[in-house]
Amino acid sequence: MVVVIDSKDVRVDIKSVKLNFSDGAGASGSLEGVEWRRDDYRVYRYRCIDSYANIHVARFNGGIGLGLSINSPRMLNALYPIDIEVEAGSPRRILALTTHRGAAGFYSDAFRYYNPVATDREPKGAKPPDDPVYPYDLSYISHEEYVRGAPCWTYPIVVERLEAIPYYTIFTLASYGDTYLAIATITNGYVTSYIEPYLTFKILSGIETGRIDLSWFASIALDSDPYRAVDRCVEIAASSSVFKCRDRKRIPIFMDKLGWCSWNALLTDDLSHENVIRIVEGLKARGIPISWVIIDDGWQDEVSRDKWPRRVLRRLSANDRFPRGLKSLTTDLKKLGVELVGLWHTINIHWGGVEEEVIRELCIDGYRSRFTDSYVPPASMDGAYEFYNRFFSWVKESGFDFVKIDNQWIIHSLYLGDYPVGVASRNIQLAMQISAYANDLDILNCMCMAPEDYSYFLFSNAMRVSIDYIPFWKADAKLHTLFSVYNALFFSNIAYPDYDMFISYDPYAKMHLVARIFSGGPVYITDRHPEKTDVDLLRRIILPDGRIVRVDKPGLPTRDILLRDPYNEPIILKIASTVRGYAAIALFNVYKEGSTLNDYVKLDILPFKVDDGEYLCYRVFDESYSVVKPGSGVNVSLRELETEIMVFTPIRNESAIVGLKEYMLPPYPIRMIEADGEIFIESEAPGTLLYYRDGIFNEVRVAKGVTKFSK
Repeated sequence: MVVVIDSKDVRVDIKSVKLNFSDGAGASGSLEGVEWRRDDYRVYRYRCIDSYANIHVARFNGGIGLGLSINSPRMLNALYPIDIEVEAGSPRRILALTTHRGAAGFYSDAFRYYNPVATDREPKGAKPPDDPVYPYDLSYISHEEYVRGAPCWTYPIVVERLEAIPYYTIFTLASYGDTYLAIATITNGYVTSYIEPYLTFKILSGIETGRIDLSWFASIALDSDPYRAVDRCVEIAASSSVFKCRDRKRIPIFMDKLGWCSWNALLTDDLSHENVIRIVEGLKARGIPISWVIIDDGWQDEVSRDKWPRRVLRRLSANDRFPRGLKSLTTDLKKLGVELVGLWHTINIHWGGVEEEVIRELCIDGYRSRFTDSYVPPASMDGAYEFYNRFFSWVKESGFDFVKIDNQWIIHSLYLGDYPVGVASRNIQLAMQISAYANDLDILNCMCMAPEDYSYFLFSNAMRVSIDYIPFWKADAKLHTLFSVYNALFFSNIAYPDYDMFISYDPYAKMHLVARIFSGGPVYITDRHPEKTDVDLLRRIILPDGRIVRVDKPGLPTRDILLRDPYNEPIILKIASTVRGYAAIALFNVYKEGSTLNDYVKLDILPFKVDDGEYLCYRVFDESYSVVKPGSGVNVSLRELETEIMVFTPIRNESAIVGLKEYMLPPYPIRMIEADGEIFIESEAPGTLLYYRDGIFNEVRVAKGVTKFSK
């Protein structure tokens, strides 16, 4: 075995290398030599009968990047040309993010039941249980079955052995006592990769060839701190691939204010110019300042086919429910005060691609995909750029400011047999992003949690991090929150996490809203009936200028639950960040059994360090406070689906200022100014200032602007 990482608590070895050939034969490799290209770069050469596989190991501070290259006189298997098994000892627990659709296979029934209910229609299936078994079924499925299930979402799974890692996993975090090991898969060069049971890297190329040039497929990092291990793992992946980390890209334009999306409000059948305007007008009439709108699926002039995929774009225009075209809709929305309007489409323009008429309208070349039996963007960089540039020019001319690009996982399958998956992914993703920004369109990415997508997020900086929200379903309130929080541990390093839209009059809307303001990403609703909109709930996050209160950076699961399963274990789900520099924790009872949970919350569970000393803990919904002395904590009890927010303010000179009581994140609207021995409060809204002084918790009304607080 080849040792690639050797630390006090964990050693990582390359255990075996096996080539797979197109004729069904396989050949295990034997190590023939090591090439030292420089101190931090080694190439291990394996002979596999008459073929050679090279494993490239690039050393970074705190971890390694893994790559491969192959030279064979025989044709390699077009799907999986090489398997690489890694040995990594015996971890105590492992968090795995898998794209295996069987993890939440019960969601399809829930969509058929609850989505019609939210649009005042009869359900199309049986009502799903409120306590489904999760994970549902992680047994092996073939590649064909895998891709037909649209593997675009990741699901967090906690296991205790490397052999229990689910198939089609893309990220793991393992605990070895005082050391944490993080592994991420990437798409690069010719290939993409997955982690499978026994920590085996399954490498997919998508084309029959005898040669694969250097392609990086994974990054590995270890650290005594789990969050640093994840951060470093992503940084190494970024240096090996083409994406940039979130904090090195610009903030998307739809982040600061409240949005509305047409999807759950109208689905496809009810999406029309009239209905969109009616709902947005109704929301604004009730005092909800909708600042941006997404026109989701359903606007297209499409062809419906009997076979999969059923929906193909017929012409580059809206259907007859938009009699004056999309430009008229964006104009009317902006007359209502909407600042930004986004248009939904898929990465291949529509679910089943486009008809030849669209290719003629755009005066471009298209690629006829065998997977969809329709035209899609060409897989060459120049061809893809021209395709997207013409399409985005039309989108921009129609008055849109950004695009929601769905179905991105499908790059995996569109070009199989003709292009290596790594090459196609790189060209499509980069051409799409460059042409969108060239047309002054921002991007909200969706169905994009596959390595083929996130490995090339060079400019894109917002992405969905969970399967779709399902209205009114108790189980979704639990699982959607769980999925989003744990997926954000990895994906928030790449882009701002989008926890998806929600309905404000959903029985579990409070939980959904709290999760979203802690996401650090966009916050948007999908109400169908403005008269039902929970105005009081939404006002708790909206400032007078329309901005929403939000955490300083994407929230992360706390240390005590990082490798736990709050859906199946009786432990409170917690996500933490800062608000204007103050530590804040959101707590959720998502336990499947529905019982009340108790916890003792201490500051040492935070994903980040805070200064020593006393803190004032304010519980936002309970409207109570506690003084937290060093080493102590706060008791909390939550009923099923109950949520709470704790804000921790340092006590200095027997005083602490919390913020405005009216808001879910009280510190957000205020700023303390110290000048000439005086303290002033600058508030972005009028409200009730909460503060602590000399052992007493106080409230005082303050106006918008600057108020003298004390001498």
